[in-house]
This record gives sequence, structure tokens and C-alpha cells, in this order.
Amino acid sequence: MKNVNWKKAAGIILAVIMLTISACSSGNKPNEGDSGTESPSASSGADTTHASEKPVEKADPLGKFDPMIEVTTVKSLDDGSMNFPEGESIDNNLWTQGFEKDLGIKLKVEWLVPDNQYDQKLNVMIASDDLPDIMMVNAVQLKQLVDNEMVADLTEVYAQYKSELTDQIMMSDGGIGLKQATFDGKLMALPQMNGAADSAPILWIRKDWLDHLGLAVPATMEELINVAKAFTENDPDQNGQKDTYGLALEKGLFGGEFVLNGFFNGYHAVTGSPGNLLWNKGSDGNLIMGYVQPEAKTALGKLAEMYKAGYIEKDFAVKDVGKVGESVVSEKIGMFYGLHWNVFTPLPSAVQKNPAADWRPYPIPTVDGTITAENLLGVSNFFVVKKGAVNPEAAVKILNYFLLKQNPLSPEFDARFHNGPQYPDASHSEYKYSPIFVFHPQQNILIHRGFVEYGKARDTNVLSAWNQGNQADIDLLENGYNGTDGEGKAAGVKTEVWAGWMWSGPIGAYSVVNSYLENKQIVEPVFYGAPTPTMTAKQSTLEKLILENYTKFIMGVRPIEEFDKFVQDWDSLGGADITKEVNDWAMSK
Repeated sequence: MKNVNWKKAAGIILAVIMLTISACSSGNKPNEGDSGTESPSASSGADTTHASEKPVEKADPLGKFDPMIEVTTVKSLDDGSMNFPEGESIDNNLWTQGFEKDLGIKLKVEWLVPDNQYDQKLNVMIASDDLPDIMMVNAVQLKQLVDNEMVADLTEVYAQYKSELTDQIMMSDGGIGLKQATFDGKLMALPQMNGAADSAPILWIRKDWLDHLGLAVPATMEELINVAKAFTENDPDQNGQKDTYGLALEKGLFGGEFVLNGFFNGYHAVTGSPGNLLWNKGSDGNLIMGYVQPEAKTALGKLAEMYKAGYIEKDFAVKDVGKVGESVVSEKIGMFYGLHWNVFTPLPSAVQKNPAADWRPYPIPTVDGTITAENLLGVSNFFVVKKGAVNPEAAVKILNYFLLKQNPLSPEFDARFHNGPQYPDASHSEYKYSPIFVFHPQQNILIHRGFVEYGKARDTNVLSAWNQGNQADIDLLENGYNGTDGEGKAAGVKTEVWAGWMWSGPIGAYSVVNSYLENKQIVEPVFYGAPTPTMTAKQSTLEKLILENYTKFIMGVRPIEEFDKFVQDWDSLGGADITKEVNDWAMSK
């Protein structure tokens, strides 16, 4: 049995994207859970008290409850995971069986809904103060629960029960995730760790179009605009028609598949995405929201020039990601800013349609040659324990157990707990059925580095924990990518392995992210506090204001000279209050 499906992309989209060259599974049947009598509930009793002053007395991270306890939770799944194989259910699977057998925890899922219904249903429970023992919440919900004293202080039980592996992984982002979950010095939740650099922007370009026109990969914003012009005016697809565009945009501008974050980063403006706006230090040392900083005005002005010149589709403002994806697949687009996961959508369809379409990932060009690539916080969801739970340590033990079974760094890693023994593809991954699940923030980078080192040495010892056992898949990728010469230039592709190669291979998306990390070009968020009161009340209104005005600026409906008036509107609608709250937070650190 292979040790792990190394092609796992944990990122800003919560679910782990997997390549499908080979699935990792075992024919072994899951462990049978212990049968038991009615058990005491974890729902009643006194909350743990915060005792940071006392020395921590370590306890068994995986100690079994005897007698067995019952822990309640609520759950959502993507549509593809709602249909269970015969004999399994959300209450009966590898995880629930393992919790009973090894931890003495009987898990009861009070309700299960599709992902798009979860927040609404959970908000009703919060409003009625009818909470399960353990649940996943977003940052706004966490703040609401903490403010209303509805969740347990986990400071002491986490320090007492965390395993060494849990501590290693939860600190591998420098402790930012744990800080996000800490209020007034108390740990009020367990952060759902995800990829630490997975939201760094990448520029995707048709390399074959560059070659047709004798152009180099753009390194500056001036060069990027010149490439966009050539892709629009000089017939890069050689069909004799003027039917192509230099740069893709979609109506959402930020936060989708064709995101403008990287373009704005080229002018050293950080932006973020809807629900996750970014802040950085202004010239006066105070924190300023990226969308209203002067550098954003410069970037908008350049986009307006490109739109007027015809380098951007005229109807971008009514095109969603699906429609723009159709333009990419139909070979009307030569460049777009995106993320590492664009290698899974829409690019495989473009390469399948035309294997000669040589889409490549590159670092973002910049106005002055200095890359400052923004990165969202790696944690957007948290696991909380209801205040008053008798056994709040059960949440920490479940976290320890998840990492023990699912994480390749563990000596007891078991691939069945990731994919499951009965699932036909990676969309039915078994890990989703655990009430708490986290991932190593560096795992995708480690996958890429293992791939590259193995390619150099052909020594399996250099493979990361996520690559171990998959050297045959790596060989398939390298050999399947036709015509790869010593410089990494590809003469063609085999579409069945293209995505895997272009995600983690030596010229893949993670080679770009890795270069950012090695050259210290990632700009980490400077604000990682809980949503401020005005954010909670006004941010959606402000985001709508930003999108409407940015679209008008780009299309020339509103002249860029009115950018300062837009900033004034943003301030008056709550932006000034949020800015004060954010800077007050920064002063308290």
C-alpha cells in the first residue's frame, strides 16, 4: 500500500484538492467500534477555568474515556460527499469507529447539511443558545460566541492534552492561527490550520503565444502591459483574426478564479478578497486597508488604460468565472492572475482541447522589480467547545487522534483515514467525516520540494512525508510530460498528467510559491485579530462599494481622478471607524 496520496492541495478553499492520477487506499476493513451501553453526556457540568498561572500538568493526549462519553456535533459536507457507501453513514465510519474504540468517545451528529446551508443553520442554533458540544465556526461566529460567553476556555486543556505532533503542526505557521483563536489571553477555539502560502498570487501565461510573438516572460508591469497589447493585436494564436485578449477579468474582480490581487500587488497594493480584506502599513506607519491606499489608485488607472485599449474583454463586468473559463478554454485569453489551484480549473480543459496550449505559471511582475506577493491568513474557521461541557478535553483528544491517523508525519498514519477504503475518487475523502480536521500549513510546499529533490537525486529518502511511496507517480508525471529537456522546457503535454506536473513539478505552480518563500517575497497579513464591531456591521456594505466603484473605474464610467472621493465615501460609510479599530488593535500588540 502506498503511504499517502501526495497530490493533496490544502488551501484557501477549505476542501483539499486532490490530483487523480492514482488513489491511495487499502483493502483492509475499518476497525470495528466498541459496542457500549448508554454513556454520560459531555454536555452538562461546569466550564474549565482559565489557569495560565499554574504549571501545566501533562495528561495522556489519547487517553481513553472509561466509561465512554457521548460528544455531540453538527456537520456539513460538499454535495459529492453526502452519499455514503453501503454500510457507512455520518454516524458510522472509520472516524466514529476509531473514536469509540480508541478514545471512548461516542460521536453523535445532531444534523448534517450541504456546505451552502451550514452557516444559516448554525446561526439559528447560536441565536437560540442550543449548541452541540463541538462545532466549526467562522471568525464572525467565533467573536459572537466569545462576546456572549457561550464557548469554553480551552487554554488549560489544550496545554495539558495536546500531543507533540499537534503542537508541531499548530505552531508551524508561527503561532498566528492560535493567536487568531485567543481572546484576552485565553484560547477560545482550535484553529482549522490550512495552507500557509496557498493564497499567494500567480500569473498564468500562454507560453506558446509568447514564443510565437518572440516575447519574453514579463518581469515588470510595463512589460506585462506590452504583452497584453501583443496578445490582443498581433494574432498570437496565428488564426489570422483579431479575436484574442491580453488579460482576463471577471465581474467579481477579487476572490474567484481570475483574481486581480496579483496585478495590484505589482504596484505594491495589497487587497485581499471579500470577507478577508487585507491591511498593510502606510507611509505614516499606521495600518491602511489595501483597497483605499494610493498604490491601488495607480493600479486601477493602468487597468482603465488597458480596458480602453481593448486588452480586456469589454463585457467582463457581466462575466462570472464560468464564462471567463470558457474564454480561456476557447483560446481567447492569453494571461490571467490566479492561484495555484487554477491548474485544476479551468486549465485542464484548455489543455485537453489543445495539448499545444502551453499554460505556465510565473511570479507576478512588479513596477520596480521587487515582488511583494500578498497572502491571506491560513485560518478562516475554528472549532469551539460549548461552555459547560463536562469534558472539553475531548476536543483536543479528537484533534490529536485526527493527526495521529491522517497526517503523514505520524508513525501511525493510515491512508484509509484520508481517502477511505470504499471511495471511488478523492472527492469522497474520509477525513471530512471527523468533527475536527486540520492540515499542515507547509504540506503543499513540502510536496513540491520533495518532487524536485527526487527528480534530481532519484533517492526516495529525499521525499517528504507526503511524497513517500509515490515515486512511481512522480516518474509517471516526469515521463508523461513529453519532451521535457534539461532546462524544463516542454515540447508538449500528455493531458492526463498535466495538472499534477503543473501543480507540484519543478516548473509548476508551487515552484512559484516556493520562490516567493525562499526570497522572502510573501507579505503576511498585519491584522489578524477578530472582526471588529464595525467590520461585523458594515464590511459587506463596504465590499459592495469597492466592487461597484472599482468596476466603474476600470471601465472608464467613473474617471480615476475621483478615486479620492471614493475613499471619502468608504470612510464615511464605516471605513474610518474600522481603520481606527484596526489601529487600536495594532497598538495593543
